Amino acid sequence: MAVKSSKGGKGGKAKLEELKLLDLRGCSTVSEIVAGMERCSFGARMLGEIASTLASFASSKDSSERPLIIYDGKTNTELAKLLQSMVKKGWFTRMITPEAYSLEKAGKEKNVLVVGLYSERFEDAIYKKPKRTIFINNCNEVKPGQIKDGFFPDVVFSDPRYIMPLLYHVLLERIEGKKTTVVEFVKEIGKYGGLSQKVADGAETFNNMVNDKGCFKFLTLSGAMTIAKMGLVICDMIDLGMINAVASTGALMAHGLVESLGLKHYKHNPAHSDSLLAARKLNRVTDTLEPETNFTDVDKVIEDVLDRVDEKEPMSPIIFHRLIGKYLHDRYPNERGILKSAYEKDVPVMVPAFIDSEIANDVYVHNLERGIKGRDKIIFNLELDSQALVNMVTKTKKTGIFTIGGGVPRNNVQNVAPLLEIINDRINAGLPEKQFSYGVKIAPDEMYYGHLSGCTYSEGMSWRKMDPKGKFAEIKGDATMIWPFIVKYVMEKNKMV
Repeated sequence: MAVKSSKGGKGGKAKLEELKLLDLRGCSTVSEIVAGMERCSFGARMLGEIASTLASFASSKDSSERPLIIYDGKTNTELAKLLQSMVKKGWFTRMITPEAYSLEKAGKEKNVLVVGLYSERFEDAIYKKPKRTIFINNCNEVKPGQIKDGFFPDVVFSDPRYIMPLLYHVLLERIEGKKTTVVEFVKEIGKYGGLSQKVADGAETFNNMVNDKGCFKFLTLSGAMTIAKMGLVICDMIDLGMINAVASTGALMAHGLVESLGLKHYKHNPAHSDSLLAARKLNRVTDTLEPETNFTDVDKVIEDVLDRVDEKEPMSPIIFHRLIGKYLHDRYPNERGILKSAYEKDVPVMVPAFIDSEIANDVYVHNLERGIKGRDKIIFNLELDSQALVNMVTKTKKTGIFTIGGGVPRNNVQNVAPLLEIINDRINAGLPEKQFSYGVKIAPDEMYYGHLSGCTYSEGMSWRKMDPKGKFAEIKGDATMIWPFIVKYVMEKNKMV
């Protein structure tokens, strides 16, 4: 796909770079997963691009290309030892503190990797002296003007105690040919503490959840995870039996449906203004473009499905998504897709805030067209999905929940515990009251912001949602850089593929 470089159409056309779904089945090592992330979105792309840049610098025959490391942390930590080992391997020239770097004259190194935080007293040197500076920190510290809306070069905003071990194993394979599986990686990283310890805990907790045969497992999704090219990660969780039900935002399912039809998303070029993108009907989601023509093709599928619906039959998001899944199964046998996998594995897909999505827009317009033609409208009964959720929870011994983000999908599933309390209190239904026995949450949010993405499982216990004796892991970070490794860990650990 190409876009004209000027609004008036007199400029040349710039070709847009096509993104690709991250396919864990095609990846055998940590380095291969990170390589796949380079064609994804958000933090995954930031990580993938930096990995390629550092591999190029570290293996360069021109010694001036090899970066120095600026690090202001303690020198006796596992992270410091790792950085020192990377210097000893010759991938980096040396390690120096921000203060020392500010005091020396311009060195031979053109490139600098800044690991962690640094005082504002030394930022002028860090910002001005190197030819190129790469930042890895979880506090959004970066050279002024280096990043902008939709464009995040030479930076990863995450805990260096997680990112640097990842990069170490990427460089180890790409420079020395030594491969690291995800199981090996997860087994090692706990010693670094911080996010690494949380990821290791989360991977093992999820593995325990998956292997508990008496546990009914929910996957709840918010955020633009299909735009992020994580659609096949979701498919693998469904296809390999890691989860039994999905709760999602409607937008996430809509963008996933785009992928199921073999349509593409594209990398945003910062040279293209949002006004130009609007004129070309290229919808931007952070650093990724969704052509409006994709939704035109999705509209045709939704219209085809709806046109066959008998308005007298019950309808809900679960039923509707099953119909779409069957359509994809019948019409797109060679494409993988979330709703297709869900249909084939009999996994219900709930969208509790269904009205807030592109697909719901299609349903609304379809009903307008039905009215014009004198046909009855299709009415969605959301209580059908509430009843289905109650049935899922009350007919199983244990429940577990794997959450990306928070929002309505997470709340709706977790809310089943107080719902059961209310049902029993008000109508004496005698239903078994359940609390979640397992939980894994990946979200970057702090608990003190007061929204659900940052809400802890401990807080959920006060609502009788979580079993105080249960196993829970909370991972504070960008899901696109963490989630694939946890899923791949379970795949490897259990020899699923």
